[in-house]
Amino acid sequence: MSEKKINIVYIDDNSDEILSRYMTKSYCTTPFYRSNTTQIEKNYEEVRFCGTDGYEALLNNPIVKAANVILIDNHLFEERTVGAGRFSGKQFKIILRKIFPYVEVIIITQDTTLSGENVILKFSGGHGENATQYYEEKLAPSLDRAIKEVLAFEDLADDLIQSKDVEKLLIDKVLNSLQGDDSYDALSKSDIDELINSFREIKDAYGHK
Repeated sequence: MSEKKINIVYIDDNSDEILSRYMTKSYCTTPFYRSNTTQIEKNYEEVRFCGTDGYEALLNNPIVKAANVILIDNHLFEERTVGAGRFSGKQFKIILRKIFPYVEVIIITQDTTLSGENVILKFSGGHGENATQYYEEKLAPSLDRAIKEVLAFEDLADDLIQSKDVEKLLIDKVLNSLQGDDSYDALSKSDIDELINSFREIKDAYGHK
């Protein structure tokens, strides 16, 4: 039985049925295995983005706030007409990283000019390709890397809880940010990065793996 669960959320204004089918019927049907053979359950959900609600509604969505890994269509990052109380897609991309700095984000796109480790082209169906095989080769490795990163930070969070060398208020802020609580805003991402790196150095110095 899985001791931990990874929440994977796909956000799109018009969900790609082929991608959804791969996630529900293939990738998320098997657990993620850590090096110590511990099973990690994959919980998959989808959130439909409605442009009239604005990006603020998306950031306040409880499913999004509980996510560990987000798959999001690059189309949502494009510039749109910005109404009162709303911000643009490019601004949303920055705010997503600010509010959820330790949620792993994978960009799904049809734009062949985009590239990067966490940028995945949607299945096009060309050249007789099989969708499941395509996503197994292109998407699954990125998802696995993202899960590993999430678990690594959760392990560090467990270590922080046990630490007597770090102020409790600072620990609480870090833990809240890892859990999707945006009330930690007084603590910048650079502050958290510095703290995490320092704690890793402490662990390395004492020979902990």
